[in-house]
Amino acid sequence: MKKTRTILYLLIGLTVTFVVGITMYSTVAEIKPIEYLIYGIVGLLVIFSILRVFKNLKDENKGLTTEDELSKKIKLKAGANAFMASFYLWTMILLFTMDSSFSNEIILGIGIFGMGVLFVGFWVYHNNKGINDGNQN
Repeated sequence: MKKTRTILYLLIGLTVTFVVGITMYSTVAEIKPIEYLIYGIVGLLVIFSILRVFKNLKDENKGLTTEDELSKKIKLKAGANAFMASFYLWTMILLFTMDSSFSNEIILGIGIFGMGVLFVGFWVYHNNKGINDGNQN
């Protein structure tokens, strides 16, 4: 329970720091529409994370475990699949942006964002479909 509370406090602290940073940045420079999109994505991730931490706190207060073996295996399988798919992703990114005028930061951002999307996609897939335990034909 102490670990979950620490994560909650850390998440709230980072959220406050992020909001203060956005506020300070908006007083210095004009915020572009793409930046609003990025802030929205980060905001959705923060909301999802906070809800997940509160669910874990509620489960711990009831005496339940926050993660069982199936959820650990789902994360492991999704991570392994996302890792393999990220090789193809980076190959495609490098092939299509080799002679382009994109800066390195944009290419790196696209790749990292794509890897995150791959992990979430495989996690949702395995969470809904399940994992073969190796005992079936």
